This record gives sequence, structure tokens and C-alpha cells, in this order.
Amino acid sequence: MKLFVSSMSKGIEKLIGLGLLVVGGLILGSRKKLEFTKKSNCDLLLKSFNDVISIHPNKVVNLRRAHETIRKKITHYFYGKPHLPLPEYYIQGSYKMKTVVENRTTKSDVDLAIIFPSFPGVKLETLQNHVRNALWNHTTKGVIVKDPCVRLTYVRDFHIDLPIYFRNQVDGQLYFGSRGNDWTPSDPKAFVKWFKENTNNRPQLVRIIRYLKAWADYTKTKTRKKLPSGLALTLWAIDYYKPSSRDDIALFQTCSSILNYLKEYFQFQWSAKMPVAPYDNVLNKLSRSNKAAFYDEWKEMVSLMAEAVSSERKSIAVSKWKRVFGKRINEAIILS
Repeated sequence: MKLFVSSMSKGIEKLIGLGLLVVGGLILGSRKKLEFTKKSNCDLLLKSFNDVISIHPNKVVNLRRAHETIRKKITHYFYGKPHLPLPEYYIQGSYKMKTVVENRTTKSDVDLAIIFPSFPGVKLETLQNHVRNALWNHTTKGVIVKDPCVRLTYVRDFHIDLPIYFRNQVDGQLYFGSRGNDWTPSDPKAFVKWFKENTNNRPQLVRIIRYLKAWADYTKTKTRKKLPSGLALTLWAIDYYKPSSRDDIALFQTCSSILNYLKEYFQFQWSAKMPVAPYDNVLNKLSRSNKAAFYDEWKEMVSLMAEAVSSERKSIAVSKWKRVFGKRINEAIILS
């Protein structure tokens, strides 16, 4: 017995010219509805893949140790600068939201926000240089100053980005410092709160975000193309999430819904706006050519997923997921 895609509104049932691309539950070139087969069930495979792309417990221990050491060194350094306030710290980003994945270079990007309780009274560049000095020779790979942060790179496992904020004592608003942009309202704690509210009791949605990040990492490595950030994919996944009893179907349906959105705004007038300050569109740094390349890759991914979930043979379905995620899924095959 087969499960059928529920019909969508006529306004969404648009076909896109790409072989066996599925939109709105129809297969291009025919009026036949796409059928989800039991034989194509790769739910356990994807859940095993989720384990594969998770940070190893040993690395988590190393990260915690690194955070503690960094905090101690920076705090000790600023004790010797009585004209500057002592900073506070907050782990932000995907690590905090449990959506960080091991990328293909096994390097994990983790953010540790440095938050000054009041306006420091000096330029951002001065603060960044102070942080760099505090951590000088901390690792053999060194510390560098980038526009949005100070980056501390470790030999193998990860690098830690240190963005700098200050808190406005009048209204409590946090301001983020980035070279060339001065100080901008931004609140990493508010975003994490928003994320948790929107993913509470929805573990499948969190896994889908991780699958999309793994796909993006594989695709960037394979094509050398610039794609939307993991933050943009996270915002879209939350907005267009389609739950299912199977992770493979939920992922396909969510990505199809996102594709419908991309198609509707085909001139690349896409938006992935932050739900908290600064309420900006996180796609702003992508050029038109970047967006066009991403659109083609996304269509190809959805096409492969359509073939996977409608396959009458498990082996064919697995082969399609290999093309979506690359060879790393072989580790998940062993686990599943």
C-alpha cells in the first residue's frame, strides 16, 4: 500500500523544467501523483546520518575546556585594563541550538560572544586587538582579527569565533560590532530563545536543519559555489517545515516547499529575515550569480529526493541519498 502526497492549492502546483522534478505532488511530464513507497523508506538511514554528522563527544569535552580557558585568559587580561569594563560571555549560534554539524574538514565553527556590560568607550578595532593580545600564542595555529570577530584556530578539531557586543545600559539592548558597520543592534540570546520556541517538541525539524547544513557543506566542497548560510537554511526550514512519520519524506516535503517559494520569487528576490534585531535579510551578501547557482543546486537536490522517496527499490533510494549527501552517508548505512 502506498502513501500519497496531499494535494496543494492550484496556485502552488507549478512545474519546473528539470527532468523528474516534483512540485505540488506532481511528476513533471505527466499528471501522475508522486507516490511515497514503503520500499523507499530511508527513515533509519537519515537518522543514522544525523548521528554521523554530530560532534563527537570527545570534541564536546575539548570545546568546553577551550571555552573555560578562553574566558579565564580574557578576563585576566581585562583585569589589567581598569579603564575598560570586564566582559561577560555567551555561547551563541548553532552549537547553542544543537544544529552544528561536523563538516567535511572536521572543523567545527563555534561562536563565543564577548559581551561588555556597558559601552567600552573605545573603537571596535581596539577591543579586537585587546582580545587578540589576550589570546596571543594560546594555540599553535594562532589568532586572527576578522571583520565580524576574532578567530582562534585550533590544530585539528575546531575554531572558535569571538564576536564582540556591548549592552546599552538604558534599554538593555545588545549591540554587535563589525568593522565598517560600527555597532548594530543584535541579540544572540533572543535568537536562541526564538529558535527554541519554534523547535520545541519538534526534534525532526532540528534534524532537518542539520541535514540541510550537511547537504550545503557537501555541495560547497563539490562545486566550490557560495551558498546561503546555515542561518538562512535554518530560517527557511522553520518557515516551511512539513512533518512526517519518516525523516526522508519530511525532508523532501520541506525542501519542496522551499523550492515553491524560490520558484515564486524566481528573480531571486528571496528573503530570510532575522526574527530578532537587527531584523536584516541574511541573504544580502549573496550576489545574483550566487543565487542562480544555489537555485540550480536546490532543484537538483529536490529532484534526487523525489526519485528516492518514490523508488520501488531500497537500493535505488539509498543511491539517490548518496548523491544528495555524498560518501559520508556510507557511514550511516553501516549504522542503520
